[in-house]
Amino acid sequence: MSREWLAAVTLLAVLMPLAAHHSLSAGDGRSIVVVAPVKGVIDGSIRDYVARALEYAEKMHASAVVLELNTPGGSLDAALDIVEMLERSPTPVIGFARGRWAVSAGTMILMCTSYAAMEPGTVIGAVQPVELTSSGEYRPVNESKILNPVYKKIEACMRLHGRNTSLAREFVYHNLVLDAEEAVRLHAVEAVARSLWELLEKANNTVVETIYGPVRLTLIEPRIVYYSMPPGLRLAHTLSDPLVSSLLTTMAVLVIIAAIASGHPLAIAAGIALMLLGLFGLGLSASVLAAALMLVGAIMLIAELALIPGFGVVGITGILLLLIGGFIMFAGKPIYIAGESLHSTLYTLLAATVPIAGLTLVVVYKAARAWRLKPIYQPSPVGKRGKALDDIPPSGTGFVLVEGEYWQARNTGDKPIRRGDMVLVVGKEGAILLVRLAPEAPGSRGSRLG
Repeated sequence: MSREWLAAVTLLAVLMPLAAHHSLSAGDGRSIVVVAPVKGVIDGSIRDYVARALEYAEKMHASAVVLELNTPGGSLDAALDIVEMLERSPTPVIGFARGRWAVSAGTMILMCTSYAAMEPGTVIGAVQPVELTSSGEYRPVNESKILNPVYKKIEACMRLHGRNTSLAREFVYHNLVLDAEEAVRLHAVEAVARSLWELLEKANNTVVETIYGPVRLTLIEPRIVYYSMPPGLRLAHTLSDPLVSSLLTTMAVLVIIAAIASGHPLAIAAGIALMLLGLFGLGLSASVLAAALMLVGAIMLIAELALIPGFGVVGITGILLLLIGGFIMFAGKPIYIAGESLHSTLYTLLAATVPIAGLTLVVVYKAARAWRLKPIYQPSPVGKRGKALDDIPPSGTGFVLVEGEYWQARNTGDKPIRRGDMVLVVGKEGAILLVRLAPEAPGSRGSRLG
């Protein structure tokens, strides 16, 4: 298959939707409850996942969305974005802490849901923000300009939903941690439930507050629809793991250094690809990073086809970036960008990809130009003079020094060569030089050095 066909097939595979999106409706009149499990660190991928789940619930005309939270926290920016989505959602959102905990950013999200509940044995709290230091350690943030907005946001959510607002300060400034029974007793959450069905039974017929006004939850024998994280976002979530992200970034630096040191500059493309994948650890939107992967992948593929002879590491790396970016972008459900977010997304995408794309083009151009140049000088030791480092009898071998380089040589003359004699290189067989005593040597002896 030619490289043109390979590129065409790759682009076609990227542009085709990788998963179908099916509608579901409750034709029997039963209400629909969409359940979205939120597990692991809160990051850009979780943010996109929650946005898709809320959009899905709205299209299904669901009576409620249940966010099952089992998280140690995560990005403050991602959590604030999720909170804003919950506030603007026309579908009431029920928060349910399950598994181990919903602390830090998980508590912020739980406090901003319309109805909050916890499974026995789970804990919430410890919302004080932390920052990652240059040494790789997490340090608590004590600046009021950061703590106050977080505290006020949680307090506003708890006030909207009729919860104990005095706990907001304790969560943020004193890292208060509550178990399920304590949270209900102090009115941080509305209920303790051992299962999803028990939760829906307790929440049924409850009037919850939203920014659009009070809404009564009607959850009589609802149809449960689980909205799992699409495969593409699951991959992005894995790449967003701090450990995975740091490993990818470290590997990227090592690959770039090795490529430069070994004289294979085109291998830098692989390092750039790893660096791009490591950007997921910054908590950026999976949509934006997927678009960046596809853009850089397309640039690499075009450069391979247009500038570099053959099909090598740059083209293969471009194809892999296109496939990974397309998988994250399209697997599960397309992402729609419109209105005010278009400009900010475009600027973020350009800021993330233009420097990397520019570096890629410069490296590819320089490498292609160097490959197309014919060698100007090909040194050959034949005809050069050197010094014998060993005694070399006729037809024997030893070492000689020619223009500062050590060579193994064979004496093709009929006179022996002694150490220190001047020799003349008359030929070369593989890595062995063919030498004889220099002709100007007086008395059939080569002039001796040293």
